[in-house]
Amino acid sequence: MTVVMLHPKNLTEQVVDALGRRIVSGFYKQEEKLSIESELCTEYGVSRSVMRESSKILSAKGLISVKPRRGTIVKKKEHWNLLDADVLNWTIELLPEHEFLDMLFEVRMAMEPHAAALAAQNATEDDIRAIGNAYKDMASAKTPDELTNPDIRFHQAIMDATHNDMLSYIGRTLHNALEQSIKLTSRHPNTHALSLPRHEALYIAIKTSNPDEARKSTIQLLLNSRDDFDQLT
Repeated sequence: MTVVMLHPKNLTEQVVDALGRRIVSGFYKQEEKLSIESELCTEYGVSRSVMRESSKILSAKGLISVKPRRGTIVKKKEHWNLLDADVLNWTIELLPEHEFLDMLFEVRMAMEPHAAALAAQNATEDDIRAIGNAYKDMASAKTPDELTNPDIRFHQAIMDATHNDMLSYIGRTLHNALEQSIKLTSRHPNTHALSLPRHEALYIAIKTSNPDEARKSTIQLLLNSRDDFDQLT
């Protein structure tokens, strides 16, 4: 048995992180029964109370099921709470890049074109200003790293401009995933020159209250971004 070395501070968080990563990475297979509690305590060098609290947290994230006489079982992936911040971060870090981008691309294609159309219908002057300011900051960025933050702000401002609380919340939940996606696609040598016109077209469509054009511009932006990454692989 390999003993997992943990930092003494925040042991529960450390165990949650270590176990969660092992589950998401496939080290522990879906529907696999984990070792009994005493063995897990020995493996991770923690008390039963720490392990039980960690199990409760992982259960709330949908990763495991803890039942009397059955023990601790890793749940199937479809039961994982992929919008949970930890689960999402582990997925981003541990999945192969192309698998992560495929998954995120499908989510964004299902959500963002409609959100952009709603923003074009519902955006206030303050919303338009927020989107425009983010675009201006993108335009003034000198490096790909400087482009990342305003790019994220641009897309979140659009989600906020829908005035749909659920869409706005989902946008914030996907912040880390979007950040990683932008960093991957920004490896393209012409990322700045390619990115700006696409975002400008979307900004103008929303500013001029044109839902159909906003939807089309978003679809084109996402398709182009995916093509940019494919050219690098």
